Amino acid sequence: MAEAVQLEMSSSPSNSAMFPVAPYLNQTNTEQPTAPKISAFELIFDKVDSFISMTVLPISFFGLVSNPINMAVFSKLMDKDSVSVSLLGMAISDFLVCLTTFIGILGEFDAVQNLLLHFSLSPKEMGYLFIAFPNAHFGRVTLTISAFITVERCLCVAMPLKVKTIFTSKRCKVIVFFCFLISIVQSVPNYSAYRFIWRYFPPLNKSLLGFTAVDVGTSLDFTGPSVLAYFLISFSLIVISTVILIVVLNKKRQWRQSVTTTTSTSAESGQVSSKELRVIKMMVMVSSLFIICNIPTSCLYLAYEIDPSIHYNGSKKHLYFLLGFISIPAQTINSSVNILIYYYYSSSYNATFNKIFNIRTPQEKDDSTVTKQNK
Repeated sequence: MAEAVQLEMSSSPSNSAMFPVAPYLNQTNTEQPTAPKISAFELIFDKVDSFISMTVLPISFFGLVSNPINMAVFSKLMDKDSVSVSLLGMAISDFLVCLTTFIGILGEFDAVQNLLLHFSLSPKEMGYLFIAFPNAHFGRVTLTISAFITVERCLCVAMPLKVKTIFTSKRCKVIVFFCFLISIVQSVPNYSAYRFIWRYFPPLNKSLLGFTAVDVGTSLDFTGPSVLAYFLISFSLIVISTVILIVVLNKKRQWRQSVTTTTSTSAESGQVSSKELRVIKMMVMVSSLFIICNIPTSCLYLAYEIDPSIHYNGSKKHLYFLLGFISIPAQTINSSVNILIYYYYSSSYNATFNKIFNIRTPQEKDDSTVTKQNK
């Protein structure tokens, strides 16, 4: 779920940032400015950026494999459970986050940049427009759907009879659709604020197609108050709903255990409590993963609002890039590894997954062996 970090880190002094960005977007002249002398910080940044890129590359590739599997499983489960509709939508947005991250990293390789240069395209500016912007918006979709899922699950446990009639599968499909639609609408002003332009690069002795701000005063800052408020509200909803979910389910489990009077009832109660406990663990793991992976980003937003010098062009840019280097792999992990949580904690996901890939459990193998022997 990467937003401002991925967009702005690409505006760093590095020549090969993870998400390349045009360094001259707000300039109206068409001449290449003189390159500044490379500082020690820029050299360190290049080394760390390369290391982070090589770390994130396999993680994002894993997400490109795992999220389509999640899509296939939840598409079969969404008629049985409304939450599967939301999880399907989140799998789609996570896939797009991993896809843009993966492409952004590949864009650092010389072969890819030379290919773009061959077609007279500015690698940095094209990367910013077609990789960094979409990556930020798909990350916002994941954030919104995650908040909706935790709130809906919290209400479903607290008021199961009422909520099940409100959040039907059809209505959840509409909500998820609007999550994507709102993100697309939000991206329109970003794209409409810029126009394509041919810019001459003397070192290459050729003009490259890039883009520039329509208004010279257009800001490239994506950590403003509105973004901060949107992120913190969604983040707070996830935290609060997760805590309520844990408390309510634990109370129900304890109550069922306390009213057990017979052996048969005890066995049935224990089975139900075990199922609820697995639901608790799955929701806690998914939510906790999201919370942990987004702490660096939330810290970055807050730090910038408190002290504007914590910025990629500010006097405290070292702190900015430190948080950025942590947040990018963390958010990529969040968009990639949910499949492990689903498979381990959700019996319905596990069964559907095994059925799709024709995997038999040890119990099924034993039953098959016994059936053949009886024949």
